[in-house]
Amino acid sequence: MAELTPLEEALKVVIESAKPLDTERVFIHEALGRVLAEDVLSDSDKPPFDNSAMDGYAVRHEDIQNVPAKLKIIGEYAAGTGEKLRVEKGTAVRIFTGAPIPEGADTVVPVEFTEVSDGYVIIKKSFKKGANIRRKGEDVRKGEVVIPKGKEIRPYEMGMLASVNKAVVSVYRRPNVGILSTGDEILDLCEEMTNPSQIRTSNNYMLYGQVLGAGGIPHNLGIAPDDPEELKKVLRNIHKYDVFITTGGVSMGEKDYVKYLVQELGIDVKFHKLRIKPAKPVLFGVYGDNKLFFGLPGNPVSTAVAFDLLVYPALRIMQGYKNIFKEKVKAVLERGYRRKNADRREFARCKVWYEDGMYKCEPYPKQDSHMLTSLVNANAYMVVYEGVNELKEGEEVEVILF
Repeated sequence: MAELTPLEEALKVVIESAKPLDTERVFIHEALGRVLAEDVLSDSDKPPFDNSAMDGYAVRHEDIQNVPAKLKIIGEYAAGTGEKLRVEKGTAVRIFTGAPIPEGADTVVPVEFTEVSDGYVIIKKSFKKGANIRRKGEDVRKGEVVIPKGKEIRPYEMGMLASVNKAVVSVYRRPNVGILSTGDEILDLCEEMTNPSQIRTSNNYMLYGQVLGAGGIPHNLGIAPDDPEELKKVLRNIHKYDVFITTGGVSMGEKDYVKYLVQELGIDVKFHKLRIKPAKPVLFGVYGDNKLFFGLPGNPVSTAVAFDLLVYPALRIMQGYKNIFKEKVKAVLERGYRRKNADRREFARCKVWYEDGMYKCEPYPKQDSHMLTSLVNANAYMVVYEGVNELKEGEEVEVILF
């Protein structure tokens, strides 16, 4: 097995080969999930003025040191009010949350500690000076960075962008990803089956969803036959894409042409075949200006595993993400797991759930690489390391969540 590339070594090569793409400007509505390529600065102090944190009464602190205190109501302030009032000795202004603090006032008494009678407010509890007032600039000062470059834009960041009047932002571009399946036996959706040995495609559409889930822009290029000339015609267009993925044609069969054709097309192959199960026959290379080529196996589970372990982090790097891997947690094994050969690191499909303060894990009984049910009925990969033939019930295992 010496010719097989360890996963850590392969990951290192992929990560070093993947580079953030150029940038583009998008409207705030299109920014969700994208990564900022610029620092966003505040256009003003936030809050822009001293304002009330409560519904209540704006008063002078010295007027409420001895309670109950009776103060004359001289008006009210609501958020956005244009009225100008000054709080003098023995007076108060009815105020609402977010309204500016009127001149002369230095404290807000919440309404639940007051009582109104004949144009006066009775203050029932004393508060410290400055209570319930949000100060100008206490959140952020004008010109300060409110969202740093490299931050993923979530709904909260969208709110901040709007609050600083930032309608358009610079983000890293999403990679265009070409997806091509190979094989004479593969039929696309709705194609008529003319031979009992034909099988319906799954990889094109599974990869389409995986690319979308990773933030990329997928391009389904259909299915190419096991014909080197026909394959060449399609593969000559790889420069249109930032990443190109093929499935099938990278094993050891007579018709596994992809591994030969890529070198003819100028792809610098970095590794071929990994010490993992499933997804051993993975080919990776680089071409053009920081473009990546992934030749994935034909079996659908192998395709999915190879994508999640290698392609997913590459696509995330290209979009500027800091967190490039799927979440990994520890779980307690609810049912034992045995295997005959422990030469390769295995990624067994399993079901993970949280119960009694811990993650628990149960491997799916069918683990063959052609069985899509093992993915449909799972939500994680259980990592079985090299040299481990058996994991017993109750042991702690490492799982990668889908």
